[in-house]
Amino acid sequence: MKKGKAENAFEGLLSRQDYLVVQANDLAKAFGNLKAFEHRLLDYCFSYVTKESNVTDTFVVTTKEVIKHFGLNATGYSYERVARAFKSLNENTALYLPIVENGVKGILMTQLFRKIKFLANGEVEFVFSEDAAPYVFALRSQFYSFKLAELAQIKSKYATILMKIWEANRFKKQRVTTIQGDLDEWQDWFLGTEKRMAPAIFVRNCLKVGAEEIEKKLEGVDIYLNVVKNGRKVVGYEMQITDNRQPTTAEVIQQAEKDSYQTDIYDYLGEKGEDVSI
Repeated sequence: MKKGKAENAFEGLLSRQDYLVVQANDLAKAFGNLKAFEHRLLDYCFSYVTKESNVTDTFVVTTKEVIKHFGLNATGYSYERVARAFKSLNENTALYLPIVENGVKGILMTQLFRKIKFLANGEVEFVFSEDAAPYVFALRSQFYSFKLAELAQIKSKYATILMKIWEANRFKKQRVTTIQGDLDEWQDWFLGTEKRMAPAIFVRNCLKVGAEEIEKKLEGVDIYLNVVKNGRKVVGYEMQITDNRQPTTAEVIQQAEKDSYQTDIYDYLGEKGEDVSI
């Protein structure tokens, strides 16, 4: 039985899509095209979301606060750097969300931010898009448990991305986390969809760089990489991250409080009367 042209076109789009966000922690893997500083600025924006946040909330930061947080000098260059990074976040955080309308599957093409306003006095206002906000809020309450101070000490893009993927695959504070994916998935996460590297170069320049920085900066964390092959061809990777650090009493209490108000993203979407099946 032949398929209609529209259905074939949809499946072609789906097979080539940059990244489909189907759950909150996919946001940790969706922006491999961003630079290191842009990733860190995005984390800073996410940190403003709390359990009381609303979809329509406008978040306000100042460039001076951002510069201070990242330990930069308060120069014209630093202000321009922050402004350009916000511009990049506005332009390079497209999202592709699966939808079902009247029983028909589709893709909603949208943006992470509805707007970002940058004023001459250094004040910045940003609003997450209505479609992306539930994923952002669930990401913050469920998966994004790294402290800003912990993320701030990670400098390279690849270590930052690996930290996010680690947390997205981690169940609460489990000691050992396994991350699996084929070659394309790993390169999508670290490079975006427009760039590719030979497997050996990708391991050396991306995975090794990210893993070694995390092991150096987070004492007690060990990372093991297994290269998955089909014959002599590299087809994917399996990474095991072991966290031997002991949580403080304050962190245990904080986790208990966090667990008490976690809201599942599907509950959130269900309250809006949306069909979230895919």
